[in-house]
Amino acid sequence: MSFINIISTAKALPKNEVTASQIDTMCDFKDGYTEKLTGLQKRYFLKDETSSELMKEAIDKALLEANMTIEDMDCIIAAFATSQQAIPYNAAWVYNILKPKKNIATFDINMTCLSALKAFEISSKLFDLYSNILIVTCDIASVGLDWSDIKSAGIFGDGASAMIVQKSQSGGILVSNFETYAQGFEFAQIKAGGTLYPMAQYSDEYEQFTKFKMNGKQIFKLSASILPSFVDRTLKSIDISLDDIDYIVPHQASQTALNHIARILHFDKSKMVDIFKNHGNQVASSIPIAFHELLIRNVLKSGDKVMLLGTSAGLGLGLVVWEVP
Repeated sequence: MSFINIISTAKALPKNEVTASQIDTMCDFKDGYTEKLTGLQKRYFLKDETSSELMKEAIDKALLEANMTIEDMDCIIAAFATSQQAIPYNAAWVYNILKPKKNIATFDINMTCLSALKAFEISSKLFDLYSNILIVTCDIASVGLDWSDIKSAGIFGDGASAMIVQKSQSGGILVSNFETYAQGFEFAQIKAGGTLYPMAQYSDEYEQFTKFKMNGKQIFKLSASILPSFVDRTLKSIDISLDDIDYIVPHQASQTALNHIARILHFDKSKMVDIFKNHGNQVASSIPIAFHELLIRNVLKSGDKVMLLGTSAGLGLGLVVWEVP
């Protein structure tokens, strides 16, 4: 077991609420079309704020809940799917926004939608170095959506999260597993932003590479074929089954994906945290915000087992089982 406790969590959503009906109007669809297609009633898109303000709101809430200040943190992990800018790295940007009065270790983890889950796992192995670790996400999906593809664009929302973790005396990560399947590499991409398509070389052609492109059908098909075995193998490695899991927090990929996960894994859907219809797919912020919603219900008790599960572009799978201290 990797001993880790969650001291506090928080989320921040943009003030700009965007309903499915507003998407219908924007895209010249018949009223009700977007919600029927995606299952998403509303999401939040950044408009009159900055990503810095959104991210700092989540951090401030988490610090207040923990009765701590940023100077109490020993390490900041930025677990974003996207970057504020190409250089410097995201955690340096977070540090610059917060301007703590002491030097704090910072680094990035990027596994797109699994970033925060991987950061949580890695944090559990770092307590010999750092007593208090802040994990931050902030993804503004709205800036890269292709509205000519409503099946993909229509499922996303913006958001930020913050989580403060410490070493626990009991409870923690019982098992974790992350695997990558290269056959899914091209199913979800933004090709711009790196050395593959440098902006200076493409000028007017560059915009086509800046939009998120996803083959949802192929991701769904591949995930469905590998997820049951992945979950079964991981849980069997510690001699437990899904019956032993009290709550399941999946990546809020889409309403179809959430329904299908419950169906192919054969678990009681009442165990699953489903916030998709009011948040959408918030990329790296998706799992920690859904986890936050479970934690604030105050239903967890010592010894409960929570399975956090998701997929990422790449295609990656990730699973962590956390036992409540």
